[in-house]
Amino acid sequence: MGFIIKIGFYKKESENMYERFLVPVDGSEHSKHALKSANWLAQNVGINARITLLHIIPSNNINTVAYGVDIEQLQVEEVRRILEESAQVLSGSSIQYDSEYHIGDPAEMICKKAKEGDYDLIVMGSRGLSLFSELLVGSVSHKVVQHAHCGVMIVK
Repeated sequence: MGFIIKIGFYKKESENMYERFLVPVDGSEHSKHALKSANWLAQNVGINARITLLHIIPSNNINTVAYGVDIEQLQVEEVRRILEESAQVLSGSSIQYDSEYHIGDPAEMICKKAKEGDYDLIVMGSRGLSLFSELLVGSVSHKVVQHAHCGVMIVK
């Protein structure tokens, strides 16, 4: 498992560099590796560390449904599955965590949430699940690295 880290230079009041980890999850293998890395970091580097699992439903996916399909129900089931699978990775850990989801542009929402929540580090996979994302070769992670206010660790 490889990773790339972009560390921002910013002053932090606490002696502990990483306390709040934001981990975007989408069910992909890269996302699972990122979560395992965040869990390890939180246990070994963080004091009073906390992980937030974040799932973003791309707003452009909302209009791509067949007639008669209950899109809200499908999305709720998919979000629940992804967040439950991600939470299982943390279940044996002493690290506190919570989870949430939002609808919007994934890169923008990840950066917005990281800033609003004053997160210290975003830990995310290099690629997501969608074919479109694969064609753009990790465009979400690339945008997050460029625009995040905090450090970003990209796990491959």
